[in-house]
Amino acid sequence: MDNKDNNEAIKPLKFEPISENAPRKSIQVRKKTVFVGISLFLCLAAAIFLFTARAVYVESTPANANLEISALLKLKLADRYLLVSGDYPLSLKAEGYYDLEQTLTVDKQASQRFAFEMQRLPGHLQVTSGVGIDAKIMLDGELMGRTPALIRDIPPGEHQLALVADRYFPLQETIEIEGLDKEQRFEAVLTPAWAEVTLSSEPSGADIIIDEEVRGQTPSTVEILEGKHEVRVKLAGYKPWKEKLNVIANQPLDFSSIELELADATIFLASDPPRANATVDGEYKGLTPIELAMTPGKTSTVKLFKQGYQSASRKIQVASGEEKRVLVKLSPELVDVEFNITPKDARLLINGKAQSKANLTLELAAKKHRVEVRKEGYVTYQTSITPHTGIAQQVNVNLKTERQAQIEKIKPVYTTSAGQTLKLFYPSSFTMGASRREPGRRANETLRNIDLKRPFYLGIHEVTNAQYRKFKKEHNSGVIQGKSLDGDNQPVTKLNWEQAAAYCNWLSASESLTPFYTTTNNKIRGVNQAANSYRLPTEAEWAWAARKQADNSLLKFPWGGKMPPPDKSGNYADNSTSGFLGKVLNGYNDGYLATAPVGSFSANGKGLFDMGGNVAEWIHDYYDIQLGSNGKAELDPLGPETGKFHVIRGSSWAHGTLTELRLSYRDYNAKERDDVGFRIARYLE
Repeated sequence: MDNKDNNEAIKPLKFEPISENAPRKSIQVRKKTVFVGISLFLCLAAAIFLFTARAVYVESTPANANLEISALLKLKLADRYLLVSGDYPLSLKAEGYYDLEQTLTVDKQASQRFAFEMQRLPGHLQVTSGVGIDAKIMLDGELMGRTPALIRDIPPGEHQLALVADRYFPLQETIEIEGLDKEQRFEAVLTPAWAEVTLSSEPSGADIIIDEEVRGQTPSTVEILEGKHEVRVKLAGYKPWKEKLNVIANQPLDFSSIELELADATIFLASDPPRANATVDGEYKGLTPIELAMTPGKTSTVKLFKQGYQSASRKIQVASGEEKRVLVKLSPELVDVEFNITPKDARLLINGKAQSKANLTLELAAKKHRVEVRKEGYVTYQTSITPHTGIAQQVNVNLKTERQAQIEKIKPVYTTSAGQTLKLFYPSSFTMGASRREPGRRANETLRNIDLKRPFYLGIHEVTNAQYRKFKKEHNSGVIQGKSLDGDNQPVTKLNWEQAAAYCNWLSASESLTPFYTTTNNKIRGVNQAANSYRLPTEAEWAWAARKQADNSLLKFPWGGKMPPPDKSGNYADNSTSGFLGKVLNGYNDGYLATAPVGSFSANGKGLFDMGGNVAEWIHDYYDIQLGSNGKAELDPLGPETGKFHVIRGSSWAHGTLTELRLSYRDYNAKERDDVGFRIARYLE
C-alpha cells in the first residue's frame, strides 16, 4: 500500500437539510397518454349509446312543422332519431297551426314510428256584396253582421254562407275555409229581384199607381219587384189606364205609348158617414169619397152600402164634360140586442158608455160595438158584437171570479222573458237511486222513496250562452281543443252553482217575481220556499223528469235500458274525444267534439232535451250521501240545508262509461267545469 495513501486522513462530510424550495422530482404524465384515454372512454360511451339506442321516426302533419325533442342524448340520422328508452318532451310548431305539446314514449323496440297531426288555426273571411248593397251575412244559419264585413275565427272546413238583402234574391254558397289564420275573400254578386218598367202617356204628368201606391208620374221608369201587380195611370179629366203585370226579375217592360182618353163626365160621390161601398149600375166602384167617370147623358143608378146603415140609392145623370158633387146621408139600421148578465148587479158599458142596468134590451146600430162588463172581485169581460138585421141577438155573460180566471190562465208551456221554454209537470211518487245489484252503481245512489206533490215548471232546454249573457254580458264558456263552447245556442258552461242560482234570481226580478234564493251581501244564504219564482230543479224533480215513464217504470239510460247508445242518441264522449279524454264510447260518433247546440238530439218522453249528454247540470240540493228513506216517503225534498258541495246530475259530452251514462249517476262539485251547465225550474204555486 502506498504510504501516501496511508497518511491521508478521512474527513466527514457536512450535513445540509433539504430546503423546502429545493426542486423536487415529479412524475410527468404524457399528453398523448391522456388523449388516448379520453378517446377510448368516448368510444366506449358511444358504443354503449349506439347499442342501447332505438331508431325513432317522427312524422307530422304538416310535414314542415318544426320538431323539437328534449333529450340529453340523441342523434339525428337522416329522417330518424337515435334515442334510448324513456319519456321525452316533444313540441311541434308550424305557422298557421296550434302548437302541439306531447310526451314521446320510446320503448325497447328497435325501430319505432310516431305520427302527430296538428290542428289548423281558424281562418277569416272578408265578405262584400257590391257598392251600396247592405246584405245580412248568415254563416251556418247564424247572423254574423252586414256587408262589407270581416268574419274572424271561422273553424277550418266546409260552411254554408248566405246573403240576404232587400230587393235582391238571396244568395247561398258552400265555402271552404282553409284556416291557418289566413284571410279569404268572398265577393258576392247579388241578383236584383226586380225589373224596370217604363211608362209614358199622352198627355204626360199622369200619376203612376202600382198596387194602390203612387210611384211617380209619366214619363218614368220604375223598379217593380218580381210578381203580379196592378198598374194604373191616372190623370184628372181622363179615364184611368189599367194593366195587370206579371213582372219577371231583370226582364224590362215598356209601356211608352199610353193614350189617355178624356173622361166623358165626372161625379164626386161622398157619404155621411164616409167609407161606404159604392156601385154604379151594379158595378162596384170603391169606397166613398170617390171620383167616378160617368157616361154623358145616361141616367145611372148609384147605390151606397155600409154595415150598420140602410142602403141608399140615387138616379144620376151628368152631361158631357160636366162635374157634379153628390152627398148621400145614410140612415142607421137598428137591431134589438138582449143582454143577460150574471151577477145581475154588474155594470154594462157599450162603447165606453155605462148603461142603466146590466140586464136589458138595447136598440143598437148594425155595426161593430165594444161591450164591457165589470164588477169588483171579478175579472172584467170585454168583447165586440156586430148586430145583423133580421137576426135575433143575445149577449150572455157570466163573470168569472179572479180565482177562476187564475186557474184557467195556467199555461202548460210558456216562454220566459229571457227566451227559455218551460213545461208544466204534475209529478208523482217514485223511487230515486239504484239497486246495489245494478252494474255501475256507486255508493251514493241509495234507494229513496220520493213523493212529489207540488206541480212545477221545468226548462225543456239547458240555458244557452245567449240567454245567460243577458245577465252577464262578459261571460265566456271557453274553448276545448280549438272548438268554441261559446256559441249563442250552445249550453252555458264554466260557471259555479252560485252563478247559476244568481241567474235565477235575476230572471225572477226581471219578471217582477219574488226571488227564490235569499242573499246577504250578494251571497246566497238560503231559500224562500213560498216563492214560485225561478230556481234550479231539485234533485228529486230532476230524477223524476229524467227517469219516470208513462208506465211508471224507471229509465236506466237516457236512450233506454241497454248499452251501448244507439247512433245519434245524445252528445257523449265519442271517438272524436279519444285524443284528450280517458274513456270513450268506442265506435260511437255524435258529430260534436264538445258541446252541441241545445236541442240537437231527440227529446225524452216528457219533451225534455239533453237530460243525458251535452252538459251535466247543477242541481238545487246540497250534496250528501243519503242513507235511504227506510220505506218512508220524502215529501217534495229540497235536500240538506247546508253543505260544502252541490249535486250535479246527468252525463255530459265528456262522459263515456257505464257508471256515468246511467240516469241515477250522482256527481258533486263546488267549482266551475267546462262540461257543467244548468236548466231552470219554478213551482206552479
